[in-house]
Amino acid sequence: MESDNGLTTCNECLEILELMLDNEASKEQESYVNEHIESCIHCFEHMQVEKEIRELIKTKIAQLPVPDGLASEIRSKIQMNY
Repeated sequence: MESDNGLTTCNECLEILELMLDNEASKEQESYVNEHIESCIHCFEHMQVEKEIRELIKTKIAQLPVPDGLASEIRSKIQMNY
């Protein structure tokens, strides 16, 4: 599905990349992306940025303390609505 300028291939690659980063891509999809990024610096750089963003988010979320009683407060609010 490659167009003359390669945008179709890059768009498809970036869509599959999201699946890969969420661990939802098939082996064939992963192979497609890996082959594509070997020759496409744009998609390679996009992948690197996405990985860094996700790692940063994981790091920051892991360091935030959860207030005491938050989980039970959320459960009680959910139960009140049902």
